Amino acid sequence: MQEYFIDHPISVGEKVIFSKEQAHHAGTVVRLDGERIRLVHEGRAYFATGMQEGKSFSALVTEEDPNVNELHTEVTLCMALIRREKMEWVLQKATELGVSRIVPFESSRCVVHRKKEKTDRWMSIVTEAARQCKRNRIPEIVPADDFANLGKYLSDVNLAGYENAWGTCGKTGQYLPADSCTVVIGPEGGFSEEEVEQLRQFGYQPVTFGNRILRAETAAVYALSVIGEFDKESE
Repeated sequence: MQEYFIDHPISVGEKVIFSKEQAHHAGTVVRLDGERIRLVHEGRAYFATGMQEGKSFSALVTEEDPNVNELHTEVTLCMALIRREKMEWVLQKATELGVSRIVPFESSRCVVHRKKEKTDRWMSIVTEAARQCKRNRIPEIVPADDFANLGKYLSDVNLAGYENAWGTCGKTGQYLPADSCTVVIGPEGGFSEEEVEQLRQFGYQPVTFGNRILRAETAAVYALSVIGEFDKESE
């Protein structure tokens, strides 16, 4: 079943007119005339029947979908800037794993810098990923920030992956579940010892992801998967 995010309120019995881009996708690419589709506006989802009308496309809303395909835990991923293809992969997978907010940031060992970020492309990636996995919301992407500002993104539980934490720090799962959680993932070169200490001062708890050194993109997916396993209402 295809899903589309709609930029205005929806009600049962309403005829929703698709945007030009959505109409092309629904009517020409996947041909949803007469098919059941899912429409979402600000977290609320509805089922509708697609209708091809010449070059335009609309959908008749038939019922509300009671399922909310979201984590109960509000999850913020603070992700250091990494190489383009890996960063885009993280954005896609983080969206599929239920992240609420993504904060790209630049730290001392980043090989990618903020001036090269492509926010519009990033939003396109998370929007498509949210559609694909039938989420009720599109994650927020915060404009890329400095490492020094990570203290602004604290939640109820605040964790920072650290490759040298094995044997000295706790594991991700022991701090969960929580109503909200922020997890910080460093760049390809990891964090410096000074940055780890600064994260502690901000209020983040360094955690281990096991006794193997994970790539930055793998660490992000691992952390989000563990948070999902301990989701507040899945106990």
